[in-house]
Amino acid sequence: MSFDAHEEKIRKIFSGDAQFTIPRNQRKYVWEEKQWKELVGDIDYIKKCKVNSSDDISHFLGSFVLQENVSTYEIIDGQQRITTLFIMLSAICLLFNEMECQEEHGITRQYLSGNIGLKSQYMRLDNKNISNIAIIMGQACTYRDNLKENELLDRALIKKESEGNKRVINCLHFYYDYFSENYHSIEELTAIREIILDMKVIHIASEDELDCYDIFEILNARGVDLEDSELLKNFIFKYAQPQYTIDRAKDIWTQIEENMEKCKGNMEQFLSHFVIYRYYKPSKEEGIFHIIKSNVPKSEVNSLLDELYQASKRYVIFYEPEQAINSKIAECVRFFALVNHRQFRPLFLSLMDVYDRGYYTEKQLNDICTYLRNFSFAYTLVMRNSSNDIDSKIHKLSQEVYKQHTEMELNNIKIELNRFYPEYEEFENAFMNIGFSNKNKKYINSNNRRRMFYIHSEIEAFEQQTNELVCNFKECNLEHIMNDSEDDADTSKVGNILLLSERINHNMGSISFADKKEKLKNSKLETVKKFLEHYGSCNEWDKDKINKRTRAIAKLAYNKIWKVC
Repeated sequence: MSFDAHEEKIRKIFSGDAQFTIPRNQRKYVWEEKQWKELVGDIDYIKKCKVNSSDDISHFLGSFVLQENVSTYEIIDGQQRITTLFIMLSAICLLFNEMECQEEHGITRQYLSGNIGLKSQYMRLDNKNISNIAIIMGQACTYRDNLKENELLDRALIKKESEGNKRVINCLHFYYDYFSENYHSIEELTAIREIILDMKVIHIASEDELDCYDIFEILNARGVDLEDSELLKNFIFKYAQPQYTIDRAKDIWTQIEENMEKCKGNMEQFLSHFVIYRYYKPSKEEGIFHIIKSNVPKSEVNSLLDELYQASKRYVIFYEPEQAINSKIAECVRFFALVNHRQFRPLFLSLMDVYDRGYYTEKQLNDICTYLRNFSFAYTLVMRNSSNDIDSKIHKLSQEVYKQHTEMELNNIKIELNRFYPEYEEFENAFMNIGFSNKNKKYINSNNRRRMFYIHSEIEAFEQQTNELVCNFKECNLEHIMNDSEDDADTSKVGNILLLSERINHNMGSISFADKKEKLKNSKLETVKKFLEHYGSCNEWDKDKINKRTRAIAKLAYNKIWKVC
């Protein structure tokens, strides 16, 4: 291993022809106010110490691992600290500009930008992922007359489409506000700048990319400051050989990250679910990275990366169900999103993995996914059981499917989960307690509304027995047959609610049952037609009828619509 490591001040690192680059596959800028406060707190502490001491007091910032490429350094480790230091110096530069101190502005600017020849200026930090960094540094380096706080940055140039871009802007304003509120003179601000530039780091640099990854792994052996995804990425890049494979690995990792952006940035959650079905559940003692590293030979990291990429594409359907292979799978995924049941994701990933490898047919996949939806409807939505109670069972089943991938494993899923399935009497009792109300505090809840809407829309779809539904459910609403009540829980039950188009529902209001029946005749929905067939001749709608209809719907749900056999 060939590298150079020595202690160096920031002023030396941020000078000369040096430029720092952050490759696209690096993690985003994640520091927030907590970290910003800690760093500026250290600066304040050093300033106070210097007042009472003549010693050379400075702050140690840790280590920077950099890969040397002619006049550029690719940051392998230290991105968060380096980015924050450049933004901090940018805030100081802007304050010198506001104080109309062009001399100190110029001195500070040289640590933010370099020059090629006489006119070509470049920023010392290049991050293609976060364009606002270049905007901050570029405008801080430009001395402007009559600079005011609300003119710090050209708002038209600021990007708002990513968290990283938002964070660096917030970081700039944090340090600008802090320094302007606490240091009111050019001399004080100059002293702060010098403290920053005198901070020391262990500067570790190598021309060999693999050496940089080795150093990174050694320094982060315990993974204290890094997420498992960062350690895993380093592991893959380190052992992806030869060079063209490393470049390919970086491209694929970027695509994985792009897929995770579609999943609300849940990279760690995705990796956890991947590890669960492939190996076993991570624990406090053994995290995601350690499990993968222990189970994947270094010679197979390329295959691991390809498998991660394919799994990341499958994971997207949990957030974008329309990306599923067919409408059946999409329906199942939407249901699990409705009940927020993520514990089944490793099993779904395993099933889709095995299907993609050709071991299961589309019909087998549809059947087992429908079974899982129906099981969870009773177990979770109706019975309100905690999914944690069957976690270990789900995880074991997902591992068995991945390893054995035969029809026996599909049958075993049903055998094992049926042990947790409620008897009809339990199901009916719980079903009688499902409710939605706009007035009763017990049932006023957006989740209750979504679940009630789901139940009635699925019943309507079942009754119509067609793929071309008369009603677009997105344009429908829930109507209480007996007027919704603040005190009477019976009016919130499933049996007191009908699905209606917005046009008909909008005109209902709190009218009498007789008047409601007349308006219901305008509906083309099968559930409304059947309601009128059974109850259209009744003169009144009461609690007994509500409970009778609720039980009838419970039986239909248990024996037909969400049947598990």
